[in-house]
Amino acid sequence: MVEMTQAFDLLDVCYEQIGPDMLMSGSLQPIPDPTPIIPSENETLAIDPTVNPYEPSIIFFYKTWDPYGAFSNFSAHSIKMPEENGGNVTWSSVEHYYQASKFMGVSDSGAKDCIGKIKSAKSPEEAAKVGRSMQRLHPNLVRADWEDVKIDVMYSGLRCKFSSYPYLKSMLLATSGSVLVEASPHDLFWGGGREGEGLNYLGRLLMRLRSEFLGESSTSSESTCLAL
Repeated sequence: MVEMTQAFDLLDVCYEQIGPDMLMSGSLQPIPDPTPIIPSENETLAIDPTVNPYEPSIIFFYKTWDPYGAFSNFSAHSIKMPEENGGNVTWSSVEHYYQASKFMGVSDSGAKDCIGKIKSAKSPEEAAKVGRSMQRLHPNLVRADWEDVKIDVMYSGLRCKFSSYPYLKSMLLATSGSVLVEASPHDLFWGGGREGEGLNYLGRLLMRLRSEFLGESSTSSESTCLAL
């Protein structure tokens, strides 16, 4: 079942009674202009040397049912991350792990409760809702260095996810040469925004990860050739 939080944003919405049902219709929001979120030539090459900064191909992803929906943090791919005191913890999605990380390392029972609630969330959407709500209502429970480490936390979760599922890694590598953009109209930090005004950090991290994977593959191939 599709949740309302995953529904499309519509313009000029109309409602019509059809028997016992209600028909809702409208126009889709315009596709964001990708131009502002394409990094400069030097920045593009720094993120991923395979991208042609002059004629970039752009791949958008957002909803989990989209062709590239598996790139979303909300995709149903569990990850196993190391605990602070040793061992590993399994998180239902990257979003679960990311939201819980806001409260990790805080010596307060309230922070531990937040982590527990996020971990037990039945969906990535619920995990995001709980994490954001707790951060807003109880800022004292959020780790002091969160703004400094959140990008690294996200990258760790992404690397674990794409390393754990070979088909996801292959899917990411197959986009080599393309700019990846999370087409979120609301999140201007991780996404590209409605009109390309977002920073698109999720897309940038995926391109960085893709570049690292390509580098590892190249090194592995060279080692194999030398061995032969």
